[in-house]
Amino acid sequence: MEITKHDKSRLILPWAGAIYNAFEPLVWPIVRISLGLILIPHGYDKLFLNGAANTSRNPILHVFLSPLAGAYFIGCVEFFGGLLLVLGLFTRFAAAAVAIQMFVISFFVLWPVWGWTQRGMEFAIFMMAIAIAILIHGGGKFSLDSKLPREL
Repeated sequence: MEITKHDKSRLILPWAGAIYNAFEPLVWPIVRISLGLILIPHGYDKLFLNGAANTSRNPILHVFLSPLAGAYFIGCVEFFGGLLLVLGLFTRFAAAAVAIQMFVISFFVLWPVWGWTQRGMEFAIFMMAIAIAILIHGGGKFSLDSKLPREL
């Protein structure tokens, strides 16, 4: 992928172009790792700290045979998906799972009481958008995916 060079003549602070160019390759890893680090503690809570019991009370989880099993599934997507995003391994699979989960959370769990700042819906939508961007971009140069012979 070609790195965009910032045109110094267009910058208000021309000297900043060198800084932007130097750090530009780190932008996608920062985005990918940040989303992963946000998700991991949520999944950890569900998988290892009994957070699944609270999550299983959500009526949407009745689509699973057991709401508790559904809560553990969500915990797996968050914990292991977040870990995969941090590592940049099977990045597109992890990002797709997170995007789907955030869509469901946004529009099937939080939507009935829609209000942009009510119950954190804006965060789930933001994480969905970031996951979609990562899905499209992939793991990038600074990922374990880049070491694999083929990528999704």
